[in-house]
Amino acid sequence: MSGKIIKKEFSDKYPDPLNNDVLSPSFQSEHSGNDKIHKAFSGNQRDLTQGNLLKTLITFSIPFFVANLLQALYGAVDLFIVGRYAAEGVEGVGCVAAVACGSQVMTLIALAVIGLTTAGTVLIGRFYGSKELERIHTCIGTMLTCFFFCSFLLMVLMFLLSDSLLYVLKTPEDAVDGAREYIYICSAGTIFIFGYNTFSAILRGVGNSRSPMIFVGIACLTNLLVDLLLVGYFQMGAIGAAYATVASQAISMIFAIVYIKRQHFLFDFKWKSFRVDFGLMKKLFVIGLPLSVQAALIDLSFLLIFSIINTMGVAASAGYGICCRLNGFTMLPAISFGMAITAIVAQNLGAGKPDRALASLKLGIMCTLSITIFLFCWMEFWPETAFAIFTNNPDVIAAGSLYMKSFCFDILMVTFVFCGNGLLNGSGHTRFTFVNSVIPTFLIRVPVAWFISRLPNATLYGVGFAAPLASLLSIAITIIYLRTGRWKIPRI
Repeated sequence: MSGKIIKKEFSDKYPDPLNNDVLSPSFQSEHSGNDKIHKAFSGNQRDLTQGNLLKTLITFSIPFFVANLLQALYGAVDLFIVGRYAAEGVEGVGCVAAVACGSQVMTLIALAVIGLTTAGTVLIGRFYGSKELERIHTCIGTMLTCFFFCSFLLMVLMFLLSDSLLYVLKTPEDAVDGAREYIYICSAGTIFIFGYNTFSAILRGVGNSRSPMIFVGIACLTNLLVDLLLVGYFQMGAIGAAYATVASQAISMIFAIVYIKRQHFLFDFKWKSFRVDFGLMKKLFVIGLPLSVQAALIDLSFLLIFSIINTMGVAASAGYGICCRLNGFTMLPAISFGMAITAIVAQNLGAGKPDRALASLKLGIMCTLSITIFLFCWMEFWPETAFAIFTNNPDVIAAGSLYMKSFCFDILMVTFVFCGNGLLNGSGHTRFTFVNSVIPTFLIRVPVAWFISRLPNATLYGVGFAAPLASLLSIAITIIYLRTGRWKIPRI
């Protein structure tokens, strides 16, 4: 299907963007007056289908980058504070390993939640691009209602599976108790993880990437202060770090609710609005579940690799845990531009502009590479300087740096992976990105890591090559799929 045909179909279906004819009488009555309608397309909301694309991409991506940077800092704060204030010797390393293992498990949950809520960004972006405000309101009500129940189910699941996950991780004996308590406490705050990410997905769908950045900044600052109090002053170790995490997530969600409640055109938070549109619910899960399962399985693969590395000793375990946190920083450019591309593509396909959607991918790759090349060089030649930020233990620094020297090639590879996935996710082709992520992960990444670890005189340097090899296969599959042109056919 050509771009012209798609554009004509959308232009026929959706008339003048600010014409009240596209809104139902009930919606016009409840949101009467052109001021309310025009407010939906002004202020912090952005129409990503107009203007200079490079400028739009960069300015829209910067809040994503800052938000993800703060999110990475937020996750790293626990390790940093525990690493600095925990007891010396074996007990201190065990505490760091406990937080590293526990936070790795909770990252699995966070990624699954982000994958599921990203469906909201895609749907709302599509409705915003086609100017269907009533559908946005209905979609938000459906999201909040469904995800509330999902948070409760996920919390119960984590309480039941925490010991099994720690067993799969082969968590060092000195770290098991602390890691279990960390997971229990953080799991109780699952509703806050869902809440923040749901509200952020809503705002990003309407082109507002600045407010989620502010919310996560509040969470990061709160986490730091409470960590210093509970871990540094009261010496509560892993438990204190967990309480700090939950408190910061709760405060961030509260700020998000207050902000969105003031944006009356989005959602009014009345009881009658918390109803489920089963058609939209189906679309949320059709789009979101592949992303959620994909994120969970990929993180599970890193957990499996964690279990392989845990057999090499507590220093290797702590070093790899810090490496995962550093990875959260080095992947920021690719993740941020990928997320921005998802929203841009969703709005532009909603407006019938597939050529502009494809151009955002090409510009996103160029912008991302300009940053990741620098990060690659840092982690390849001077990784010790990065690991020294988190710990003074020379064994942990040496172990982590050895792994990073080979793993860092993935920093370049994921530029193409995340940006390509951003395009495909924005067009609703999440089942393809699911398959394309899972196959390389379990066909290449985990088996190669396991095989290399079993070789005579195996080191973390060899294990680190598993990730970039898997990403290379994913890139090849994505290129083939994009050349077919199927991504231009929206799957929503």
